Amino acid sequence: MSEENKTPIEFPDEMVRRFLLGDLGSSEQPAFEQGLFSDNGLEGRVRRAELQLADDYAYGRLAAAERDLFERRFLVSAERRRKLEVSNGLRERFAPVAAAKPKVRVWSLFTVTRPAWRLAFGVVLLLILFGTALLVIKEPRLTQRITEKIIPRRPAPRSAPQEANHPTNESIPEHQVTPSPMPVHDQSSSSTVSVALAPAPETGEVPSVNPPKGVGDVVRFQLAARSDQRGPYRAELSTAEGQTVFTAESIKAPDTPGAPVDFDVPAALLKAGNYQIKLTRDKVGATEGARSYYFRVQ
Repeated sequence: MSEENKTPIEFPDEMVRRFLLGDLGSSEQPAFEQGLFSDNGLEGRVRRAELQLADDYAYGRLAAAERDLFERRFLVSAERRRKLEVSNGLRERFAPVAAAKPKVRVWSLFTVTRPAWRLAFGVVLLLILFGTALLVIKEPRLTQRITEKIIPRRPAPRSAPQEANHPTNESIPEHQVTPSPMPVHDQSSSSTVSVALAPAPETGEVPSVNPPKGVGDVVRFQLAARSDQRGPYRAELSTAEGQTVFTAESIKAPDTPGAPVDFDVPAALLKAGNYQIKLTRDKVGATEGARSYYFRVQ
């Protein structure tokens, strides 16, 4: 059978996960590595599985054996360790904080089985009965007053109007109808601010960016890329301390060679400080031709 007529091998998600944990057998490893070179869709599945595996580790969803394999065989590159840092940061920021508060059973303090509480409960009950009887004796119409408040009396029907002699007017008066004003619609819309960036050393002069303040506004960074390097690209925005802020994958290359690569970032994510954008090819483990861009937010 020729190479073109061979049926492509299907790799289930469980096998992709075992590959990332280094748990494939000697007969499965070569076939899976060959699939990475021939199947572009498998590369994307591996990339998504890396993010899912980092999230499972950060949120404690891995078994003991998988955690051991994750620590020894998955965290072998700086890129994977950075993904784990992002997952830990998301867990610390968005995970609900459950404050441990001691549960106090109030009913156990006032249980009727105790003799003292039995006596007090009986005294209170007698006082309620005595007070009710006193009110009934003093106010004989109390029940009627309460009933009138709950069910108000119906008003007496009005007498039928008597027929009067009115002048006959065959013409019907015209009424002027004033149209109600139309509701005012919110005309606010999101805006996009473009900023051109060129690769520069981290210690050199960096441009300043003043992002818009509106909800839904976007800052479009136009990154100067190499003309001999085609996409798709992957762009990662991080702070000066190395904390990832925003990531975009599968960015299409511009139609015109040498044109800048557009990287859209929500303006709400840009706080005051120094930032770095790293532009690489959108491929697992790709670092060739990587370019870094630096800017400052006022």
